[in-house]
Amino acid sequence: MHAYPADMALTSSMLNPATGKPTEVKNGEEHLQACLAEMKRLNIVKSVVSGGDGDRLAAAERWRVAAPDRVIAGAGVRGSADTPLPELGILRKAFEEGRLRVLGEVTAQYAGLSLSDLKYEPYLALAEEVDVPVAVHTGVGAPGVSYDPCCHGFRASLGNPALLEEALNRHPKLRVNVMHGGWPYLEETMAVLAIYPQVNTDVAALNWIAPRPAFHAYLEALVQAGFGKRVMFGSDQMYWPEAIGMAIEGIDSATFLTPSEKRDIFHDNAARFLRLSV
Repeated sequence: MHAYPADMALTSSMLNPATGKPTEVKNGEEHLQACLAEMKRLNIVKSVVSGGDGDRLAAAERWRVAAPDRVIAGAGVRGSADTPLPELGILRKAFEEGRLRVLGEVTAQYAGLSLSDLKYEPYLALAEEVDVPVAVHTGVGAPGVSYDPCCHGFRASLGNPALLEEALNRHPKLRVNVMHGGWPYLEETMAVLAIYPQVNTDVAALNWIAPRPAFHAYLEALVQAGFGKRVMFGSDQMYWPEAIGMAIEGIDSATFLTPSEKRDIFHDNAARFLRLSV
């Protein structure tokens, strides 16, 4: 199993940040089909999908309907003026019916906030009540992101996983995925993992965008610190289906990992965190 977040939005002029090459996919439907083809080719049996333009909940559900055996739909939420939080009743109904099964990706950092901000309190309370895991963006964003009209409130400091502590203490039963490994906040990420056993982390985006030596050093530090059972694969391939395979290669090429540790990262940790029967 490879659980990964994926953005449905697509712009034909977007360049892959790891290769500098433009995507060949022209629209959202082609993107969806290209991603599903890559998942099948790479034997990805489950994915967590969120994101998109406009109605993000509907976008994720469209992927679930297209591939119900492979796709778990997540509620991608932000909380900014241009991307307001959805109505709680709509989320509750979708969670209770199983149409959405993850609260996330929560991109509070792009709204100039942390997950511990009281704006998100009713949503975290709902997730805890119905036992839905939360996936929150941590770490950094694209170069120049805070100058983009969408994200003037973005600050690198808001990506520090230590800022999750108040939310975690208000909701001790809440399962939380610290996305993108909390990079570059290694010490803070390890501190949060050490104190809060309900927290996992994924290495999405970090495993294909970051220079390979830097990614491997970060991943090795997490594993050596005893968190190998809490690290999950992800791609966050966004606009580039080819990034899924690049993300897999980022793990496969880590010579310090044993086959068992790779299986944990690729499959078992996510299955346990998401409470799936496979």
